[in-house]
Amino acid sequence: MRPDLPDYGAYLRWPQAGTDWIHEEDRTLAEAWIPSPRVFRRTSFDGEYYTLVYGKDSIRVRPSMWLRVPSESIEVGDQVEILSHFGVNEPLVGRVTEKHYRTREQRIVYLVQNRDQVVPRWFAFEDLQPLETRHHLRELDRITILPDKDSPDL
Repeated sequence: MRPDLPDYGAYLRWPQAGTDWIHEEDRTLAEAWIPSPRVFRRTSFDGEYYTLVYGKDSIRVRPSMWLRVPSESIEVGDQVEILSHFGVNEPLVGRVTEKHYRTREQRIVYLVQNRDQVVPRWFAFEDLQPLETRHHLRELDRITILPDKDSPDL
């Protein structure tokens, strides 16, 4: 049975002996990324290899054991706003540079970069809001100002 795609997971340990399970063109990048707590998005299966996406990069791997994690709508490369939560966080806008799974807390955490500076802490999903989902006020075609009954005529 094939999983519904996309799904998310992490390779916290090297899943099997050797590197034959990694597409030969992707081995250098895969060996740099795996094992790690990085959360990959598994997007497609071509009959032999799954495509795993992390930011703008991707690798191809054969079916192998990984830790499946819940999906969250923030991806590496997304522009986000760090929410203040009544002064707990310093509000700012940045770009997600890392997406990791913390097994102890059983949650995904995000590292954010603001301009050229990495914000020196990890954020939970609740601390971030993707800028693409910000609510925008609809522009009005025309504004009608009604006179106030109590104001004197000018």
